[in-house]
Amino acid sequence: MSVSPVCPRCGEPLQVRPGSAAQAWCHRHGAVTPLHHTVLVAHDAIAAVTADARVPAWVPDPMPAGWAVTGLAWGGEPGARAIVVDTAGPAPLGGSAELVLVAEEPGTGVGCGYAGLPGLDPGDVISGPSSVAVEAAGQRAPLWAVPTTDDRAAFVGEAYGVWLWLVTWPMNAAWLLAEEPRLLDLRERIYPDLPLGPPSEHLLPGS
Repeated sequence: MSVSPVCPRCGEPLQVRPGSAAQAWCHRHGAVTPLHHTVLVAHDAIAAVTADARVPAWVPDPMPAGWAVTGLAWGGEPGARAIVVDTAGPAPLGGSAELVLVAEEPGTGVGCGYAGLPGLDPGDVISGPSSVAVEAAGQRAPLWAVPTTDDRAAFVGEAYGVWLWLVTWPMNAAWLLAEEPRLLDLRERIYPDLPLGPPSEHLLPGS
């Protein structure tokens, strides 16, 4: 079930313009693309969002042992311009962790919201040698480390012509990226045993 949309940059509730599902007003950031999310993630909700999405819906493939998809958010209706998949499970160095994967068209500000950056796009963050890489739908995608707060690690690159963001909590959960993980685009295949879990802490930006 979808609930009231929030700002993709700060997670605050929005004033949705009457008759428009494409734009809303945030008291901090002005006109924004509303970010919708589900109370509980389900396979049919993923299928509905990805059916006409303009961007990928990324998940690790295979999912790390003990991990599950714990949240789904999207910006833009119909035809999502940004999709967020929240995953959670055991951290590589002990305890629990979250990995948020964002695919978004330039100018939406969703990834910056999760990374804690003030703008809409990563800007000059992408320069020099990359920090890590993933395999996104069979193609190698280099990612650059994003300067952020001490509670998380964030990386950004490009895949399918749109931004690809990976944000982990806590920071040391970035060890999940040490072995160039593979990512699956759920627009191509939603496998029936995709593990699903209860909502986790960082589904919305600013949380």
